[in-house]
Amino acid sequence: MPPLMLRAATQARTSGGDSPRASNPHATNPSTAKSIAHRNGNPKFSLFQKLVRQWDEIHPYNAIHVLKVRGQYDLQASRAAWHDALEVLGMGRVNIAGDSFFHECLNGDSIQHTVEPCPPGVTLHAWISRELNRPFCPIDAVPFRPFVIQEPDFFWMGLVYQHWVADSASIREVMREWFVRQYDPRAGRTKPRPWMGGYLALFGPQRSGLEMADGLLAALRSTSQFRRVRRIEDPEMFQDLSAAFMPIPSHPGLIDALRQSARRHGVTVNDFFLAGIAEAANELVPVPRRYRRQDLAVATIVNLRPKVHRPMCDAFGLLLGFTSVCCKPKQLEHWDSLLHSVSAQMRRQKLAGSAQSSWLRLMVGWWAGKMLPPEKVLEFYRKRVSIAGANSNVNLNHAWAARYNPDPILEYHRAPPTGPMTPLVLSTTTLGKTMSIGLTYRPAILPTDKAAEFGRMFAERMNVLAT
Repeated sequence: MPPLMLRAATQARTSGGDSPRASNPHATNPSTAKSIAHRNGNPKFSLFQKLVRQWDEIHPYNAIHVLKVRGQYDLQASRAAWHDALEVLGMGRVNIAGDSFFHECLNGDSIQHTVEPCPPGVTLHAWISRELNRPFCPIDAVPFRPFVIQEPDFFWMGLVYQHWVADSASIREVMREWFVRQYDPRAGRTKPRPWMGGYLALFGPQRSGLEMADGLLAALRSTSQFRRVRRIEDPEMFQDLSAAFMPIPSHPGLIDALRQSARRHGVTVNDFFLAGIAEAANELVPVPRRYRRQDLAVATIVNLRPKVHRPMCDAFGLLLGFTSVCCKPKQLEHWDSLLHSVSAQMRRQKLAGSAQSSWLRLMVGWWAGKMLPPEKVLEFYRKRVSIAGANSNVNLNHAWAARYNPDPILEYHRAPPTGPMTPLVLSTTTLGKTMSIGLTYRPAILPTDKAAEFGRMFAERMNVLAT
């Protein structure tokens, strides 16, 4: 690990790691944290939030949402809209109280956390690459950095955020409040309702019954499968978690053609994406085959809200799980066999509730993070969670942005972080007839030329499927 990164991570851990004052100077005294949290009804950290906060100590675990908007931006109006959105949402600084936290409205003090115009000539992917690796200031404890970039006929309106605070579904609502204050002031205002419990409250055995038992069995099978999964052999590649981003071109109408093709094949579009990632990763990600490690694993991020009771479907927080599929060497040599295997595994995992029971695997990672020093944590993921690539797939055609597409919102882009688990994450975001594809990758593992080749290979496979 580079000395500066390792020193920062070590200092965070030796000063208390998850302790309130180690991560937030505005935190409550730990001795009274639990009573205050109970009295005020503050939301508790979910298991995924605890895990992501550990990752954030080692390297910034930031994510980014970006709107492509027609016309020229008005910086003064954009800043006023952002300040108003923060105050209406009641968001600003994040105060931590033991295992709970709460948002503190800035109450007019938001001017120092304003919209940043990017210098002329800066490209979106260059700015995203910079922001993925730029830590948030612990003194301010404000988990948002909004920005705008002007292009000839449109501009980018983006938000960098600390991923432990919220997931993509929650941040889309923050983007909505910022956007409508500039383009549709009559639109109704929303107030985020934080989820007050953790993973066990959502998906514990007392709620899930036999589905949870099936999920636990699936988790055990997954752990066994990972003993046969190819991994990055060089531990030095895992020491630098710096990330970069690049867009992958896609033509209008691609997503509709993929949907039709998926129906003909009896699979889902997400199956296409996972199989495409596996195919390209097999060629380009440095996970060599060894005697006992022949398979290749890829994962997908899952929004857990549709599985919970209806009042929580719009909860603000980090309510994510994941599933993974393992591909055998012979399957990787033949597309039809690969696609069939991926689709069959995804169907079984959906029936077993594997995404909902992924808290068990997350708990193992969280305990490893508590017990091991930073460099050993990275080694833990390299050896035991050998994922060659992941996918984050979102369809916004039933979300608020669809009402403003294709004018003035032209496209919606996302840049998820990679974290210590995977060298690359593909993000696919559908809005209207356009599917935006982005690739977040770790150059220490996948150099930029290899990442570009990965993008071309994936895009070519999707184009073939669409014909």
